[in-house]
Amino acid sequence: MAERTGRELAGLAIMTLAGGERLGRVDDVVFHTATGRITGFLVDTGGLLSKPRFLPAGQAQSLGADALTVPSADALQERSPAQGDPDEVSGKSLDGRPVLNEAGRALGKVADILVDDQQMLVSLQLATGLLDNVLHGKPRLPVPTIKAIGKDSIVVPDTYDPKASQ
Repeated sequence: MAERTGRELAGLAIMTLAGGERLGRVDDVVFHTATGRITGFLVDTGGLLSKPRFLPAGQAQSLGADALTVPSADALQERSPAQGDPDEVSGKSLDGRPVLNEAGRALGKVADILVDDQQMLVSLQLATGLLDNVLHGKPRLPVPTIKAIGKDSIVVPDTYDPKASQ
């Protein structure tokens, strides 16, 4: 199963299958915090005054190496994540969010998200310190391990050890 980071998805062209039209580019990934299921993508349509549009995940035909394909231009919506389910968050909104265990110990900060080709959030990539990340890589925090994704922090069990997941 192929995995990609949110940063790898950002900038991916969104193309229609009906006419080969470029609708914009992926700006961010939106997912449901309880399930990890990707609910859609924020789309930058270009232009100085344009607002991001929303592409529901169900409209994505294929998430390829060079483009995300959709049936037609009608796939894009005006809706934003804030207008939908309150448990929807964007990947970029997690950047820098602290990860704490239940005992209140800081384990690092979110550096990126990892999604699979089944449109699921698989894990969060953590930044645990420059030297540690250079020497050992960025640890992964598997989504099933997460107890809560709050607006100010992410909570994990005391048993989660970021060094064991590198």
